[in-house]
Amino acid sequence: MPTPSRGMMAAVSDPFERFAAECELSVSVEAISVAPRDVVASPADADEYFLVTLTGPRAEAGSIHLVIVIPPTDKRAAPTARDALWWLAADAWAIERADGDMERWASTYDYPPESAATKRLFERQLRQTSTLRALLCGNQYHQLLELYEGEVSASGGRR
Repeated sequence: MPTPSRGMMAAVSDPFERFAAECELSVSVEAISVAPRDVVASPADADEYFLVTLTGPRAEAGSIHLVIVIPPTDKRAAPTARDALWWLAADAWAIERADGDMERWASTYDYPPESAATKRLFERQLRQTSTLRALLCGNQYHQLLELYEGEVSASGGRR
């Protein structure tokens, strides 16, 4: 069963969690099964998969679905709004830096631009970025990208 978390305005120290609360974003997290899977591997050694859905206060803006994988070495029980927003911002930031150009975007990651898989991923990222823009009103989209860029710069590019 999905577990929703709607903007908690209490003192939130994480900037991405605070951003979600201020923008009235709702994050639903649901553990999901994957197939195929290694049925003889110990469940303690298996990655956990979660379907994360991000929605805003305006239903007409739609929602974004994201699968987040948590390895068994991670202490978190489930992904948070921070995880979803960080990855969505990272993807949108790369699209923006490339000015929406597939070849420039592909070169960011050293993906072969002639590959059909690269083109499919780029198209998915474009749609996701467009939905994120629609979800975040006014300058919230740019605030999220600035939040991401500031954090990445401060950490030297590591998450």
